[in-house]
Amino acid sequence: MSLWFLLLALAFAAVDVNVADQAALESLPGIGPSKAQAILAWREQNGPFKSLDDLDQVDGIGPSTLANLRDQVSFGAGAAGTPAQVAATPAAKSTTAAKAPPTSPAADAGCPVNVNTADAGALTALPGIGDGKAAAIVQHRTDHGNFASCDALDDVTGIGPATLSALRACCVVK
Repeated sequence: MSLWFLLLALAFAAVDVNVADQAALESLPGIGPSKAQAILAWREQNGPFKSLDDLDQVDGIGPSTLANLRDQVSFGAGAAGTPAQVAATPAAKSTTAAKAPPTSPAADAGCPVNVNTADAGALTALPGIGDGKAAAIVQHRTDHGNFASCDALDDVTGIGPATLSALRACCVVK
């Protein structure tokens, strides 16, 4: 009987996105192979997720997916600066994220990128911008006109402070 309760508890346990593998992530509603891979890539590049707001920074995850995940995920391992997170995330990682655009191969090949004239393919040269966010930038530009500054990309769904910080060194508007 106690085994049954254990299995029942495990069935309703939230998936810790900071330690989950591809298969565990794919068990979540609305998360298939490509979104699971995007979550793993974001976690590798940026360190542990602290909240649902961090998941919103993952390419392909938007408000409806977040609503479906709200009660299905947890942010245990590494979210609060646990020793495991400190060991897995060197201090240099956070400064590397801000400095990565000038030194990464994609950035060297594609910098600078004019967000007011670039097509979706060219926009993917910006750090943190995949196909989904590139399409959202183009759509926002079509709907609202040119961006006055790179910081105005914050108005695009799926782009937040972390993405802005990563792409700032390669982004131009003139």
